[in-house]
Amino acid sequence: MKRTLPTVEHGARVDADHPLIRYTGRFDFSDAKAPAFDWPGVTIEAAFEGTTCAVLLEDGNNDYNVSVDGQPSTVLRTTSEQVYVLARKLPAGRHTVRLTRRTESEWGQAVFHGFLLDPGRGLVELPPRPERRLLFIGDSFTAGYGNEGQLGDAFSRETQNVEQTYAAMVSQRLGAEYEILAKSGRGVVRNYGELTPTSPKPMPRYFAQALAEKAQPDWDFRYPAPHAVIINLGTNDFSTRPHPPWEVFAKCYEVFIADVRRSWPEVPIFSVAGPRMMDPATDWLRTIVERQRARDGGRTHLALIEDTLEMPGDFGCDSHPSVTGHRKMAEQLEPVLSSVLSWSRGV
Repeated sequence: MKRTLPTVEHGARVDADHPLIRYTGRFDFSDAKAPAFDWPGVTIEAAFEGTTCAVLLEDGNNDYNVSVDGQPSTVLRTTSEQVYVLARKLPAGRHTVRLTRRTESEWGQAVFHGFLLDPGRGLVELPPRPERRLLFIGDSFTAGYGNEGQLGDAFSRETQNVEQTYAAMVSQRLGAEYEILAKSGRGVVRNYGELTPTSPKPMPRYFAQALAEKAQPDWDFRYPAPHAVIINLGTNDFSTRPHPPWEVFAKCYEVFIADVRRSWPEVPIFSVAGPRMMDPATDWLRTIVERQRARDGGRTHLALIEDTLEMPGDFGCDSHPSVTGHRKMAEQLEPVLSSVLSWSRGV
C-alpha cells in the first residue's frame, strides 16, 4: 500500500515531477512523483518565492547537506518524520534551496515526494546548470567514508560527508557539476577482505544501475554525458591477501573502460592511482593505461596522486582520509584534469 505523506496546513505542495525541480545524479524515476535514490552526492534543487520551504522526504537513516541561497550548509538528519523544514522566516522574495545526500547507499534508500511552500507560492526558474560535468567512480575514499571523523573515531553516518571529498573539491574548483558512483569496500575485481582473489560483485558491476542497492532499473545513459570520467579503484583489491592475478585484474579493468566507452566513446577517462594503494596496484594501472592509450588515441590518462597524507591530521575514521587529506588529494588531481581538459579554474 502506498504511504500517505503528511502535509503542512495551508501549505502549497509542489510534486516531485515539477519541471522546475533540478535533479543531479542517479535516481529511479519509475514513479515520477516519488523518485528513489541511494547514491552519495545526489542533489535536489529548486528556486521558490516566499519565506518558507519544507521537503517531503521518506528516509529515516541518512544525512543531508542543506544550502539556502548559496549559504554554507546545515545538516539535516532524517528520522521517522517525513516533513522537514529547510528554511523559514526568509525575507520575502526569490530563494534557492539545495539538498545533497551526504551518506552512501549502505545507509538505505530514500524517496523524494516534493516541496511545501508558503500558501499561494510556487517554484521559479533556477540559474543555469554548470556547463562542465564530471563523473567519479570509486570506493570509500570517493564516498567520503569517515572524512569528518578523527583517527580512532568509530565510523558513523555523521562522519561521512561526500561534499568534503576530493571529488567534490576538484569539481567546485573547476566549476563543474559532479556525479559520484562510489561504494565503500569495492574494488575492480576483489572487494575488501574477501577470502578469494575475486568477488561476485565488484564496483564495475554497479555502473549501469540507477540505484546502488538494486540491480534494476538500469540507468538511462541518454542523460547529458560527463566531460570526463575519473575512476579511482584498486585500493581494495590489494588491501589484503589474496591479491587478484595480473591477467584477471587487467582484463576486468579494461572491460570496465570498454563499458564506459560504449556509453561515451570520446570522453577522456582518468585512472587514479593512489594515495594509499598497495603494490603492485600503481604499476599495474600504469601498464593498463599505456595499453589503453595505444588503443584509443590517447584518451585514457593516468592520474597519479602521491601519498602525502600525514598522521594524524590527514586521517579520519578507520585510517581513511580526513577533510584535510581529501584537500591534499584534490590539490594533486586538479591540475591533471585541468591540463587535459583545458579547463581554467572556476569557469
